[in-house]
Amino acid sequence: MPSGPTGVHLAAACGVPHVLTLAGGDIYDPVKRYTPDKSRLLAAIVRRVLRAADIRVAVSTDLARRAVTLYGCPSPLEVISPGLALPTPPAAPSGPDLSGVGLPDADRPAAGAPDRRALGLDPDAVYVVSLARLVRRKNLTALVEACAAIGADNVRLLLLGDGPERLPLEQLAGERGFGSRVQFRGFVDEAGKQALLRAADIFALPSLHEAFGLVYLEAMQAGLPIIATRPGGQEDFLEDGLTAHLVEAGDPAALTGALARLVGDPVARHRMGAAARAAAAAFTAEVAAARYEALFGRLVTPDIA
Repeated sequence: MPSGPTGVHLAAACGVPHVLTLAGGDIYDPVKRYTPDKSRLLAAIVRRVLRAADIRVAVSTDLARRAVTLYGCPSPLEVISPGLALPTPPAAPSGPDLSGVGLPDADRPAAGAPDRRALGLDPDAVYVVSLARLVRRKNLTALVEACAAIGADNVRLLLLGDGPERLPLEQLAGERGFGSRVQFRGFVDEAGKQALLRAADIFALPSLHEAFGLVYLEAMQAGLPIIATRPGGQEDFLEDGLTAHLVEAGDPAALTGALARLVGDPVARHRMGAAARAAAAAFTAEVAAARYEALFGRLVTPDIA
């Protein structure tokens, strides 16, 4: 949407169709003060651009619904989910078989996980990992509070990413007596990110809103069970009770409860993580590209069914 007005003029000047993609904060953000959903001027611009497009594409069902309810988005409006590159196959399994219920080592990370000590991690702890910009919309204060509230000495929180909320989060963790059990890793490169995800036990991100949430898919590819919030675009691919625990955004008690259940149940973590990895296979960049290719084909050859 930010480049939408430019697209309108270029399409008209070149005599070509205009495909407009809605990606998230361009039409809705529950935290920022000056966004189209809170500004009449910006909302008017959004409506004009929406009307001028030949086809509108939203990255999720949630965002498509908001485009209609907030701006009266006309048809056609399609949903095309983003995707990830196919993951590199994991290393050969070296840990114990986790398929049996009640195995003594069932709380180990997924097979093929990297050595924790080499990553500066406690090999015996239960790691909750989150990958996000440290901004208010990600609601990471709630995650720090939830981890501290569980009261389990073996729980560790691993935060990947940086942003203006880092210092407040560090202060909050210290105030809750949890500071020594949180690692702020800041920006990590792709290899480091993948290694840390595969070394963790649970992925949690209690955002106030996500238009889609690619980071959830990254965690699913790594075989992690997910704790996430709703409503949001992540509901298109996260299934409550199967691949994730979904809680209402802004419900700290529900978040703490979901986290406590997974921390205390290694068998459920393994089962949910395996289901998450399988579900993520349907959301690849190749699938998204094929859907866009088909859409473009309909526009340039409209007489071909």
